[in-house]
Amino acid sequence: MIDAAVEVKSPVEALRDEDGVFEVSSPYGHVFQVTCRRGGRMDVRELTVPKHSAPIRVFWRIRRIHRDLA
Repeated sequence: MIDAAVEVKSPVEALRDEDGVFEVSSPYGHVFQVTCRRGGRMDVRELTVPKHSAPIRVFWRIRRIHRDLA
């Protein structure tokens, strides 16, 4: 379970068994809001477009925004 900010190589793998809403930042600076339902699908919405064309870090960063989806 992701409770604190984590850095991962694959956000899909990290979020596969999670429930909740997450902020996911790409190595290129894209920021997404990802809503996950365990055993279901992931809904992804882009929040910001990057200002950089080259990666600013190696890993994706994931931070939980909401635990409950109700």
